[in-house]
Amino acid sequence: MPQKSRRHPLRSLARAASWHRRKLAVVAALGAVLTGIAAAAPEGPPTVEVVRAKRQLAGGAVISPGDLSVERVVAADAPEGAVSDPGALVGQTLAAPIARRQVLTGLAFISTRVGVAHGHVLAPLRLADAELATLLQPGDVVDVLAADPESEKAVVVARAARVVTVPRFDDEASADGSGALVLVDVDSSTARVIARAAVSGTLTVIWR
Repeated sequence: MPQKSRRHPLRSLARAASWHRRKLAVVAALGAVLTGIAAAAPEGPPTVEVVRAKRQLAGGAVISPGDLSVERVVAADAPEGAVSDPGALVGQTLAAPIARRQVLTGLAFISTRVGVAHGHVLAPLRLADAELATLLQPGDVVDVLAADPESEKAVVVARAARVVTVPRFDDEASADGSGALVLVDVDSSTARVIARAAVSGTLTVIWR
């Protein structure tokens, strides 16, 4: 009876190794193709870091670290003057309301060095009607009137005052009758007139 030839163990091992080498070669070839495709593919658009508001913020709010976040956006989508360093904004005061996730720029903040003419100051103006104050926008030009509760008369104490901030308004302000505080750009003598009028009367504004 013929005997079956016995396969040599080393020969089987060599065949297995050869088979695995072929598979590894295929994997290596695929990797090389994918690498070439990735290298040939165009790079994505450039990005930049910007500072966003984490939540909606009222005009007149003072910025704290918890109000800000830093994200990367496509450079072409970033507004001109977008701020990238949150530390540069902490402690600054907003000139107008800011929406949640809005990208912040330097124009969103009050600056005593920019936009105030020589001889002018930023004067505080507390309006008796807090709801009226919410209708104001930065850049509005108004006349300031002082009303005397005893004589029931009102006089103009400042003309063509430019509004610099939009007030922070909340329910507490309207409930306690304290009104709303805004800043206006006026000359220094007019600022003193407003301050004296605020002591003896109530202030309001009319748009020009």
